[in-house]
Amino acid sequence: MRIIIIGAGKVGYQIAESLSKESFDVIVVEQDQEVIDRINENLDVMTLKSNGLLSSTLKSIGLNREDTVIAVTESDEANMLACLSAKNLGAGTTIARIRNPEYTNDWAVTKDQLSIDYIINPEKSTANEISRMLTFSPAGAVEDFAKGKVQMVSIPIDESVKLNQIKIKDVQNMEHILVASIIRKGELIIPKGNDMIKTGDTIYIIGQRQDILKFCKSIGKTPHRVSNVMILGGGHIAYYLAENLTYMGISVKIIEKDPERCKELSEALPNSLIIKGDGTDINLLKMENIMQMDAFVALTGIDEENVMLALLAKQMGVKRVVAKVSRSNYIPLVETIGIDAAITPSMITAGEILRFIRGGRVISLMLLLGGEGEIMELDAHPDCEAVNTPLRDLDLPKDVLITAIIHKGKVIVPHGNDVVRGNDQVIVLCRTSEVNRVREMFSSTERNHKNGFWDHFKGSRTFTAS
Repeated sequence: MRIIIIGAGKVGYQIAESLSKESFDVIVVEQDQEVIDRINENLDVMTLKSNGLLSSTLKSIGLNREDTVIAVTESDEANMLACLSAKNLGAGTTIARIRNPEYTNDWAVTKDQLSIDYIINPEKSTANEISRMLTFSPAGAVEDFAKGKVQMVSIPIDESVKLNQIKIKDVQNMEHILVASIIRKGELIIPKGNDMIKTGDTIYIIGQRQDILKFCKSIGKTPHRVSNVMILGGGHIAYYLAENLTYMGISVKIIEKDPERCKELSEALPNSLIIKGDGTDINLLKMENIMQMDAFVALTGIDEENVMLALLAKQMGVKRVVAKVSRSNYIPLVETIGIDAAITPSMITAGEILRFIRGGRVISLMLLLGGEGEIMELDAHPDCEAVNTPLRDLDLPKDVLITAIIHKGKVIVPHGNDVVRGNDQVIVLCRTSEVNRVREMFSSTERNHKNGFWDHFKGSRTFTAS
C-alpha cells in the first residue's frame, strides 16, 4: 500500500514520520522547497515538489486502488478538491482534513458525493480530548479503550504525590491497575517492577475507571468536580470545547481579543460568556475571577504564551490547567513544570489517521511522546501466534508490554500466567519501532507493502511531476 500525503505542515509531517516507520510506501506532495529539504533530511519517504491539487501531479504518481490519499493542506476546500480529484483518478481511499465548523454542521452534499472516505477535524478531536481531561480530574491525558471499559491516564508526579522514590512493585492499591510507561526527562520508559518512580516523572496507568480513581485518591490526587472553565483564545478548538462543556452543564468563559471573532462566538455559543480582551493582561484575568475557576485552558496560537499563562493560572489557584502546544517535543518539559496537561493537535490527528489506515484489527490507538511510543487496542485473531500461550512464554520484544486483556467483556490486568484467547481484545504499549512486530503477533496474515513504483524510485528521495 502507498500513502500519498498532500501538504506537509505539522499534521502531514507527523503522519509521514509515523507511517514511514512501519514500512508503508509514503509519498509527500509539497510545494515549499524548504519543507521538502527538511523531510528529505529526516524521513525515509519519497517527496514530490508540486501542487497536489493538479491532475498532472496525481497522474504522475499513477494512482491505483491500493493507494490512500491524505489531504492535509491548510485549506478545507483544497483538501476536498484533492480527494475528489484523487478518487476520479483511481485512488482507493481518500482522507481529508476539514476544520471549519460550518462544513461540519451544514453539508450541502454528502462526503460520499465529495469522494471522501474519512474526514478528520483536528480542532474538534482536540476539544474532545481536553473535555475528557477536564471531566476526569485526577489525570492529565485520558484515552478510552474497549468501548470505555478500560482507560489509560497520565499522572504528573509532583511533590504532593505519594510515589517519589518508590519501586513500582512496592506501590500500594495496584491490584487492578498497571503502570504502563514512565516519561522521564523526555525519555520513554517501559517499566519493570524494579523501576523507580521519581518526582518530575509522568506515569501512564491503565485499568478500569473506578480502580484508577481509587488509586489516584490513595496517592493524593483527589478528584474534584469541574463547574467552571476559563478558555484563553477563541479559535475553532475553543468553539468545540465550549460546545462540549456547556452541554455537560459546565460554565464557560472565553477571552478573545479580536472583536469580530467575539461577535461570531457570542452568536454561535449563546450559553457561554465571551469577553473581548487581552488574555495576557493579568489585571483582566483577575477582574474575570480567574482565582475562582476550576480549570483554565490556554489555546492561543503561540506555544510559549500558552505555557506561561497556564503556569500563571496555576499559581493563582486554578486547580486544573491545560496548554496547547504545537511542538510535540515541548510536552515532556511542560508537564514537569506544573502544568497538568499539554496537548498537541497534530499528534491527535495523526493518531486518528493511523488508526483508520491500519484498519483491520487495530481498534484504537494513542501516540506517546511525539510518536516515540504507541498504545494500541487490537483484536487477537484466533490463528495468531500470541493466543493460547502464557504471557511469560511469549516471544515479546523488549519494548512491548501487554497492559490489558478483555476476555468476554471482563477486563484482566495481566500477569505472566495469563493467556490471550482468540477474539480477545488486547491493549499493547510499545515503541513505534515495534509496531509491525506487534501487529504480526496478533494477526493471521502479514500486510504486503511492496510496490513497483516505490522500488523504481527508492534510489532517489525526490522526483518531479511531468
